[in-house]
Amino acid sequence: MSSTTIEKLNLNFIGGGKPLIQKVPAFLRSIKHAERLFTPDIVAIGPCHHGNPHLQSMEDIKKMAAMEFCCSSHHQVPAFYHNVREVVAQARACYACDLGGINDDKFTEMMFYDGCFLLQFMTMQALDRGPPAHWKMPRLSENWVRRISRDILLVENQIPWVVLEALMRLKHVLVDRYIATAISDFDVQWAKPQADFEGVDKYQPFHLLDLVRQRQLGPVPSPKVDEAPRPMLNISSALELAEVGIHLTASRTARFGDIGVGKGLLFGKLWLPPVYLGELTMCWLTNMAAFEMLQGGTSDYGVSSYVQILAVLMNRADDVRELRTKRILYPVLSDQQTLDFFKAICQYLPYGHQYERVLQQLSDYHQNRRVRVMLHKFVYNNIKYLLTAGSALGFLIPILKVILSLKQTKATAPGA
Repeated sequence: MSSTTIEKLNLNFIGGGKPLIQKVPAFLRSIKHAERLFTPDIVAIGPCHHGNPHLQSMEDIKKMAAMEFCCSSHHQVPAFYHNVREVVAQARACYACDLGGINDDKFTEMMFYDGCFLLQFMTMQALDRGPPAHWKMPRLSENWVRRISRDILLVENQIPWVVLEALMRLKHVLVDRYIATAISDFDVQWAKPQADFEGVDKYQPFHLLDLVRQRQLGPVPSPKVDEAPRPMLNISSALELAEVGIHLTASRTARFGDIGVGKGLLFGKLWLPPVYLGELTMCWLTNMAAFEMLQGGTSDYGVSSYVQILAVLMNRADDVRELRTKRILYPVLSDQQTLDFFKAICQYLPYGHQYERVLQQLSDYHQNRRVRVMLHKFVYNNIKYLLTAGSALGFLIPILKVILSLKQTKATAPGA
């Protein structure tokens, strides 16, 4: 490993400098089905998987997409290539892997074709009626579109945003519309549409995955660093929350930052964003969290916090069923498979401010309402016996009334 690579890795993991595009470490790849979560299936973007034999079929389509992207503008192809060439040094510095074997010419060519392909694909997906009939780029089947959509949001399959910016200086691309379409896959039908939030236009992403992550996460409350640490409540399942009187409810939006704890007169409430968990969204969720982890302390770990909170609430399949019943999880997998998925990835992810804030608020609720919590716990655990006793009492009351009325009748009878 070269000294330059070691220096960049040190900067990355001690939290200094910008995040780097790098391969997922071996301990993350040790989890079950890691290949389906981190390895591209159909297209390589950037140098990490460039040249892999099973991804070569897309190289010709990349070139066609690049020509389509450039020629449908008011500029010539060399102008786009020149813009990419100008940011090559900056783009090379964004990778942790050793690029010594790739000279500037080859690297520029890779960035040009991959960048144009990404932007042209986003343009195709953002158009309401699909690509115009005169486009030379082949029309992709729905299956291919989903496979490409999956691959371009893998943490190892990214190119620096500076490259896309260089290309977009010559041609406008509906990036926001594409991202809105992409993150809608996380949404459930009844959830409130994800409107833009304050500061959304000011965010400077590192790459496409980072931008999609930021839009899906949404605004996250800032941590209160001045508070002294307090004891944490040991919560291990959604059913335990129900036992102490904290009700689970779905948030108004599907943004991962839309998490909070509230309290009413009798009960507490933990609201979590409802999410549809299919193969595509589980893959994106894992890669967003992996990207946060690989930033080396420079992130708020918002997605990781969301995953960790859900994992804390899942101790057995019944807890997953509880989350489904509360309309928070909409998994395509079985309850046990969903549980296994979260438990597998959460063991390697960091705990962010959002995670600490929510668990502290749950602990405070438990500490400040001990009497109500104990009463609710007693009723919750003995509800069957209380109902049975209530039914028996309800059955005995009419009998007692009859006996009392008979006694009264006998007492008032003549000669009594």
